[in-house]
Amino acid sequence: MGFCCVLDSSTFLSSPKTLATSQTTKTPLSISCNSQTLEPHNDDQEAKKTGLNLLGLSATLTVISASLPQPSLAAAAKVAKRSARKAEALSPEELKAWSQGLPVVSERIPYTELLNLKLEGKLKHVIKLASVSLRRRPESVLVVLDDSRVFRTVLPTVERDEKFWKGWDGLEMDSVCVNAYTPPIRKPEIPSPYLGFLSKIPLSMLALVKTKPQSKRALEIERARMELKTRRKEELARAREEREAMEKSFKVERKMEEKRRKKELRKIKYEESLRRARRNYQDMALMWANLARDQNVATALGFVFFFIFYRTVVFNYRKQQKDYEDRLKIEKAEAEERKKMRELERELEGDEEEGDENDEKKGEKNAYLKMAMQFMKSGARVRRAHSKKLPQFLERGVDVKFSDVAGLGKIRLELEEVVKFFTHGEMYRRRGVKIPGGILLCGPPGVGKTLLAKAVAGEAGVNFFSISASQFVEIYVGVGASRVRALYQEAKENAPSVVFIDELDAVGRERGLIKGSGGQERDATLNQLLVCLDGFEGKGEVITIAATNRPDILDPALVRPGRFDRKIFVPKPGIIGRIEILKVHARKKPMAEDVDYMAVASMTEGMVGAELANIIEVAAINMMRDGRSEITTDDLLQAAQIEERGTLDRKDRSTEMWRQLALNEASMAVVAANFSDLKNIEFITISPRAGRELGYVRVKMDHVKFNSGMLSRQSLLDHITVQVAPRAADEIWYGEDKLSTIWAETGDNARSAARAFVLGGLSEKHHGLADFWVADRLNEIDLEALRILNMCYDRAKEVSLYAWQVFQLKLLLNRIPLHSLKIRIAIQEAFDKRHQRAPQDYLEQ
Repeated sequence: MGFCCVLDSSTFLSSPKTLATSQTTKTPLSISCNSQTLEPHNDDQEAKKTGLNLLGLSATLTVISASLPQPSLAAAAKVAKRSARKAEALSPEELKAWSQGLPVVSERIPYTELLNLKLEGKLKHVIKLASVSLRRRPESVLVVLDDSRVFRTVLPTVERDEKFWKGWDGLEMDSVCVNAYTPPIRKPEIPSPYLGFLSKIPLSMLALVKTKPQSKRALEIERARMELKTRRKEELARAREEREAMEKSFKVERKMEEKRRKKELRKIKYEESLRRARRNYQDMALMWANLARDQNVATALGFVFFFIFYRTVVFNYRKQQKDYEDRLKIEKAEAEERKKMRELERELEGDEEEGDENDEKKGEKNAYLKMAMQFMKSGARVRRAHSKKLPQFLERGVDVKFSDVAGLGKIRLELEEVVKFFTHGEMYRRRGVKIPGGILLCGPPGVGKTLLAKAVAGEAGVNFFSISASQFVEIYVGVGASRVRALYQEAKENAPSVVFIDELDAVGRERGLIKGSGGQERDATLNQLLVCLDGFEGKGEVITIAATNRPDILDPALVRPGRFDRKIFVPKPGIIGRIEILKVHARKKPMAEDVDYMAVASMTEGMVGAELANIIEVAAINMMRDGRSEITTDDLLQAAQIEERGTLDRKDRSTEMWRQLALNEASMAVVAANFSDLKNIEFITISPRAGRELGYVRVKMDHVKFNSGMLSRQSLLDHITVQVAPRAADEIWYGEDKLSTIWAETGDNARSAARAFVLGGLSEKHHGLADFWVADRLNEIDLEALRILNMCYDRAKEVSLYAWQVFQLKLLLNRIPLHSLKIRIAIQEAFDKRHQRAPQDYLEQ
């Protein structure tokens, strides 16, 4: 009816006298703490689980009988009886047979539960080592319950938990503490070495003397001692881990207590703030009530409201009166201008029968004519259709607003100011502000320069005249200049208006560069354009907006202040601008609710508004082709890849070709993953696009660093290393005798980058800082570039050899693109299993 337990690698035994029984018994016993019975098992696997070999022998062997008398008197009598007689020493073989079949206690409970178990009457024994004194340091003990279950725990020191030890003393827990029993090991009689009298001979002489080898018994005991020493170290390590775990739990408890205390403080402060706010509210209400009853306050408020009324009403009336007088002056000037135009028309038509006075008299008598005159005075233009043609360059139906143009950023502020030149032009002129006559929009193709010009005209509500600069010049002499005059004549007749000239560099190149009649015609057209721009300077009736992506080749006289006063650069949109542009173009499309515009914007780095609009259209076409009703994120991502790389090339290729493609792209991805500037890999694919024979590895880089020319020396070396990675992987996998030319393109990129590295002055020899167009210097540059290539190649080869498990060729051969999450998972799994397979095994898959 007894049970045996092991404390942290210690074995509990019943008595040394049971040695004979355990040696003769062949069937191991399985001991259950729940039923307190011994049941024989014939299963060999169970015997292997419960049996302990000599190497697994623990340092402390302990046995406790379940029938021990309670409580401390019986334990004291047991200790006195045990100390009275000398313990029987065991040999290593006997100790091994004695400890065979004993179970190991692995279940744990918190030490704080001991007090609760004692109060509930469930605690039976607390077993500790005989050489251990509690309270000085954390010690591992066994806890035996009344239902024969055994658990492990670690008791803290008094300094760590003084409250626990006070409860321990209060419940007299020392009465249930029992010392563990460990049978002693018989010390062998080690024979003294021969020739002991030679110990006084110098060590150099002793090295020549061969001592008698030790006996097998001494070797076994020495081995047992070493094993016991190892076990003790392991026990100390486990005790240290348990102590650290206990300290960690204490820290967590203290942190939770601190959180609770802070929560209580916040609650108290919140209640105090509520009381303070309630008190302030009452004080404020009392103050307003007192002010309402005070007659002097009412009088002061009356004066304040009168002053506000005077400032708002009287001053505004005077301002409106001033604006009305200015409007009358403008109408008078316009009436004089119309009078001159009518006189000129009568001279051309030969109609001089009636003068202006008769027209005015008829106008006063005819109500309809009087209404027409009032309409003309309001600022509108009445066109006589019998002798006028429709404007040739006028675009009708321009309803583009700033809300239709996204991704502007701070450019919109400048364009809104241009709109104010039309809507509040008189205010600028009255204050002496000169309205610019020309605005030059510069930027790469597709950023929306034409759309911005239309948005300015649409917001201002003025006429929009549009022409391309290439339409000015013809083969006939004088046609370009006449078209410029006709354009601005129409714009003046339909003022206020906006004249938009697209691709200004077609006619605005610097004069004198082209010889012959063609150059003379272009120069004449440019001269006429300069004259027309000077004619509208500062008036604000006609504003010219020109667009070009080559401002560096324009004539200096064209871009000087006074003609194009403002030069606005329209850059490519950032990630926020791309999201806004995608949303603007997707307003009239059936988009799904969970479309991730951020993911699409991240995939379209460097694209302009025209390309983003085309992505939306391609995604809509793919949706209709598949018979779906909504555009999803996958449609947009697929359309972005088509816009960037072209359509898929579905030409059949051999299996070896696909393997070469997979190896080429995977090698670049693996090497790039080791560099900080290139490790953000978005996806990998081996499916060629637009007639290309290679796959694609898309890396998300810092656009500020790579697009602004702020690359560091290490970044360039990393780029060269990635470009030569396919060559290194090809050599590792197939050997130098079977190299292919699939990496030729990346090799050319690496050579160009290495030469640029040297010419830029980044190499150790600083070739780019002096004149290098010398024959000897050119040879040195080539040698230095070759050295850099070899260095980067060795680096790529080293990384490839170290991380060849990452080449997930099997995944790439399915021709399914690997995105960033799958790539990170594959790299992590491969590095966890590195050096387990050879590179050739991946090719055999």
